[in-house]
Amino acid sequence: MNEILFFGVIFGGIFSLFSSLILLHMGMLIDRFPVENEEERERSIWSPEEFTRYAVAFYWAMYLAGAGMLIPGTRVLTVAGIATLFGLILFMVTALIFSGATYNLMRAKNKGSGSPSAIGAMMKPGNLLRAFHLPVQGRKTHSTRPPQASRPAPVEE
Repeated sequence: MNEILFFGVIFGGIFSLFSSLILLHMGMLIDRFPVENEEERERSIWSPEEFTRYAVAFYWAMYLAGAGMLIPGTRVLTVAGIATLFGLILFMVTALIFSGATYNLMRAKNKGSGSPSAIGAMMKPGNLLRAFHLPVQGRKTHSTRPPQASRPAPVEE
C-alpha cells in the first residue's frame, strides 16, 4: 500500500510542478496585459503576478505537509494526507481553469468581440493544434452551384 501512496505523491508532484510553472506564467501574462484607459498600475501583494507567487508558495508548503502526513503510517494521518493532497490537486486544476478563463476574457475585451467564451476559445481545433505547433487545415467550403448530376441534360433536336 505504501508503494501506491509513494507513486501517487510523485505523480501529483510532477503534475503540480508543471501546473505551478504554467500558473506563474499565466499570472505574469495577466498582470502585464494592457487594459485601455489605465494609468500605471500599482504593484502590491494583490497584483496578479505577486498573488500567484504567494499562492504557489503556499501550495507547495501545503503539498509537502500533506506528503509528510503519509510518512508515519497511522490511519488518521494517512487519510488526512490523502485528502490534503487530493484537495490541493483540485485547487491547482481550478486555478488553471480560472487563469485561462480570465486571460481569455481580457483578450476578448481588448479585441472588442461581443461575448467571449473561455471553453469555446480553448476547444477550437485551430487553437489547440497551434498550441502544439501542428498544421491547421482549413475547412471545406461547399460550392453554391448545383452539381453536374442535378443539371438537366441538353436536348438535341
